Amino acid sequence: MHFFDAHCDILSAIYNPRELLSNKRHWDVERALSNGPFFQVFSLFAEDGSPGTRKKRMEDQLEMVHEAERLYPEKLKMVRSIGDLDEWLNKKDVNQVRYMIEAEGAEILGESLEELDRLYDRGLRILTLSWNYDNAVCDSVAGQNTHNGLSEFGRQVVERAESLGIIIDLSHCSDKTFSDVEEIAAKPFIASHSNSRTLCKHRRNLTDSQIISIAKRGGIIGINLFPPFLTDSGNALILDIIRHIEYISALVGISYVGFGFDFDGIGYAPEAIRGVEDTIKVAEALLRLNYSEESVKGITGLNFAGLMRRILSGCDN
Repeated sequence: MHFFDAHCDILSAIYNPRELLSNKRHWDVERALSNGPFFQVFSLFAEDGSPGTRKKRMEDQLEMVHEAERLYPEKLKMVRSIGDLDEWLNKKDVNQVRYMIEAEGAEILGESLEELDRLYDRGLRILTLSWNYDNAVCDSVAGQNTHNGLSEFGRQVVERAESLGIIIDLSHCSDKTFSDVEEIAAKPFIASHSNSRTLCKHRRNLTDSQIISIAKRGGIIGINLFPPFLTDSGNALILDIIRHIEYISALVGISYVGFGFDFDGIGYAPEAIRGVEDTIKVAEALLRLNYSEESVKGITGLNFAGLMRRILSGCDN
């Protein structure tokens, strides 16, 4: 079974490329491949510091994953083209993680539109517009409403990103930022690691109307494993993950649901999930609940892979 995880923060949690292969955190190459072919979206992320400091840390993480691929090409390969993606889909390779790069927060751009082009050339394919701070592009759900949504620069960023083939990710964005992007986006956008706000009333989760909007545009919602985003109590079981899958599937269809585990960006995971090696348990639980094998394969990997294939091919319809 192919696994596609749309969000992982391991690059901000380690200090050298070797640790990507094996470590004691939530995610490493060895454990990711234990359940089958694995596609990882690595997030460039910095939690604190000035915007300039966060940008530098994110740049350092990008260099580290490039260095890891140079050192261990048999274990890691960046996906840049539709050919790279199809190779992963067809070969069923359990020796090499395929990956893409996401920036979690537009701080990495500074205030330069040209940075998008440079970062695209270095492998950036997903841009999460904000983390928990407002930035030059937009307001965060945890921010101070600096721009009342997207800034004028932010509108330019969305337009340029779409023209390059960089997917806009609205996890962490304020509701007003979401609606502003919704108004101007010409291509699919995603929420890489967010759940249903109806089921768990956390501001980081999505309203029904936002979920419907993502699906109408052909985007995907990646289910986040952080227990406070799964239940109001902050404690969660695998069945709570499935509740969100079921709810979103009932609302818009199962083909708009995927995974954005948020490993190594969350302090703890649901009971019975120690790390990436245990994510197969979610698939097994879905099969026990009489989900078809085709549906489960879609959730675990093929839904997100299909979207990426359309974006990489330039066909977003």
